[in-house]
Amino acid sequence: MHEVRATVPAEHVSELAILARRSGINDVSVMDVFLVGPNQALKLVSVETSTPNAKAFVDAILNSPSLSKVHYSLTSREVRAIISDDPVESLTQPLSEPFPDIIQDLWQLGHITLSYVGRAMAGSIILAAGIIENNPISIVVAALFLPFLSQLLALSFGVWCRDRRLIAHGAKALVLSLGLAFFGGAVVALFQGGPIQFTAFRSPLSSFAVSAIVGATAGLSLADDTGRRYLIGVAAAVQLAIFPVWLGAASVLGFPSENILFDRITSFLVNLVTIAAMAVLGFAMLHLKKAGLWRAPRSTR
Repeated sequence: MHEVRATVPAEHVSELAILARRSGINDVSVMDVFLVGPNQALKLVSVETSTPNAKAFVDAILNSPSLSKVHYSLTSREVRAIISDDPVESLTQPLSEPFPDIIQDLWQLGHITLSYVGRAMAGSIILAAGIIENNPISIVVAALFLPFLSQLLALSFGVWCRDRRLIAHGAKALVLSLGLAFFGGAVVALFQGGPIQFTAFRSPLSSFAVSAIVGATAGLSLADDTGRRYLIGVAAAVQLAIFPVWLGAASVLGFPSENILFDRITSFLVNLVTIAAMAVLGFAMLHLKKAGLWRAPRSTR
């Protein structure tokens, strides 16, 4: 369930009301707003509705030819409960979320901060200790820390949306995660020693099958406001992070034969590409065609 607010010039209120009705929304609230600075009187249009209706309403606003020529702001937020005359079974439908919610969530999760670096480093160290000792508990716990999935999704969705800034944003965070994973593996191997006891690496074909499932599920859950994304993130982190961590540890403790090294690097690349591609495919199954879907207004919040 979502609340959507649009602050627009007064002459566009009737258009928003029509768009809301076409999106299946019956109740529309309109309030006066005074914008300090330009000294302009505006109208705040607010709706509280199911997630699918909110998505339809946001898409209609973003694709409105007349609204694209004016200055307006748009906000979208999840709400826990709505008491209204609408049937609860339709009001609580979770699919699918407004597109700006999804994209801006990927932007937020890809910002490199001290907290981000700390999580990535902590997860890499725990994962390195886990693979050296072949400790499944440490491996699973490490996956809770590691930031990989959202950053890879930002990169792949940026390609899908042809958004170069989002591509660069996701790529920068992903490269940092990979670098810290390699560094964490090398540091733990240097102080803990070896050998590396974890050997349960999948073949490239097996990696493709698992990554396809993880990626498609990640894409589907992005559009679902009840999806357990953190659990999918754990699965993706294990699929992706274990290779650079192992590579970092192996750089200190010694590499296996060239055939084994080639298979593991190939499996990692297969995981990376498959999760990214299948996530976009899974998401696209639930959303409208890409053409005209993402046209940002002059101001969005």
